[in-house]
Amino acid sequence: MKLKNEMLQESGLVTRIENNIAWINTQAKLACSSCQVESTCGNGVLEKYLAGKIFISKLENTLDANVGDQVVISIPKARVTKASIIVYMIPLCALIIGAFIGNYWSEALSILFSGIGFALGLLIIRLYNYQISKDKNYTPFMLSKIKSNKPYPQLDKVKIVNID
Repeated sequence: MKLKNEMLQESGLVTRIENNIAWINTQAKLACSSCQVESTCGNGVLEKYLAGKIFISKLENTLDANVGDQVVISIPKARVTKASIIVYMIPLCALIIGAFIGNYWSEALSILFSGIGFALGLLIIRLYNYQISKDKNYTPFMLSKIKSNKPYPQLDKVKIVNID
């Protein structure tokens, strides 16, 4: 039996087209508002911080979408999970390894080597990010247009400031 390749999907609004690149605005939303432990969970705090935030994705316009079209963008869930694990675990592991190495000599060196390990982990993540930014497998893509009889609400109120 072959497992279905699960995809993360989000709907968004095309706000600009430049050289066959569509600028797609999506709004941050998590499922926390329906959860009973929203006020004590880390994701609930994150949702309050991100509530109403607009994210802009610049994607190849494979659907020949126009400004004002609603589209569904998608990315494989496994790619997001893999990248998330790497981004969180490498700095943490480097910090712990640095602490163990420094602990061989003294507590002060353990703290110092922890910081150095963490910084090295962040550098590795930056290099990893640079590498996967060129990989099409880690890039969201336009999946479909959403049919709608009414225009997207508040299209005129969308402002794009300091994107690049």
